[in-house]
Amino acid sequence: MAAGSRKATLHDVAKRAQVSVASVSNYLNDYPYMKAATRERIRKAIDELGYVANRQARNLRSGRTGLISLSLPDLNQIYFAELAEEMIKQAREHGYRVIIESTGNDRRREIDSARAMASNMTDGLILSPTQLRAEDVHELEGDYPLVILGERVFGAPAPHVLIANEAAAQAATEHLLKAGCRTIAVIGGTLDDTVASSRSMRTKGYVAALADYGRPLRPELIREIGDWTSAEGAKAVRDMYAQGIRPDGIFALNDLLAMGVISQLREMRVRVPESVRVVGFDDIDEAKYTIPSLTTVDPDRAQVARLGIESILSQLEAGGRAPRSRIDVAFRLRYRDSSPRV
Repeated sequence: MAAGSRKATLHDVAKRAQVSVASVSNYLNDYPYMKAATRERIRKAIDELGYVANRQARNLRSGRTGLISLSLPDLNQIYFAELAEEMIKQAREHGYRVIIESTGNDRRREIDSARAMASNMTDGLILSPTQLRAEDVHELEGDYPLVILGERVFGAPAPHVLIANEAAAQAATEHLLKAGCRTIAVIGGTLDDTVASSRSMRTKGYVAALADYGRPLRPELIREIGDWTSAEGAKAVRDMYAQGIRPDGIFALNDLLAMGVISQLREMRVRVPESVRVVGFDDIDEAKYTIPSLTTVDPDRAQVARLGIESILSQLEAGGRAPRSRIDVAFRLRYRDSSPRV
């Protein structure tokens, strides 16, 4: 239509294609039983008129919103920000959009995310909880499409996408052991396994690797910290050196910690990897550009996103919640300059 004129309507398309309005509606809703010639006339009319389908109205008829909720713990953590971008990309390929909420690692907000689904504001929820407890699992019951991410809640009544925290941490530690490291510190670890978390599971992988190589567990090398930030990684190194601990390998449980470790070692004129090898976890984009570039675990965010979105969409097509299942995601070590392959 001419510039500045009104937007084309369904009736305009029907008139141009010389078909009924119902036929145009059937075309837009992918009605399978339509003559090829009719389908082509409608397609051509839509192109000529620049008609844009009223998706909101179509969604009202189908009972769908075209939106998926994504609830993540902390978008200040680069891993989760990059995971959100992957989710958006995957959803867009299927014609869906994503509404993102940051729960701030708050249990009440995580519960509220699940309860909000009762209002049918979106078509499904992908939830990555860090504070939910076993007694909160009932909050996740319902027939809406749901996918759980992370290590906090097991036994939820929904598909659960898991990265291989323990196996990946074991592989990262084995890499350092094979490289000849004898004093390997873990930044961000914990020996408290009463609550499942990425921190406890990655530490388990580290402990398992030491046991396999006949190395003793030294609790002073497991450095418990608060936030997984570069500042905390740097502080952990300063504290170790002040206590006379001189590791020749450091496994940081995320890349931000590892970046802080490398920065602090460089400030103290400790050479990486010649004196200390450093390995991170997450393979965030910046890991390739540290000096030296960071060897790290790639937990395959793209696959996590793809599996999560595809599960939500398959539940939508099936008309209800999928049964509880575990979906494991592969990992790989990305070898770079901070700890080259041996």
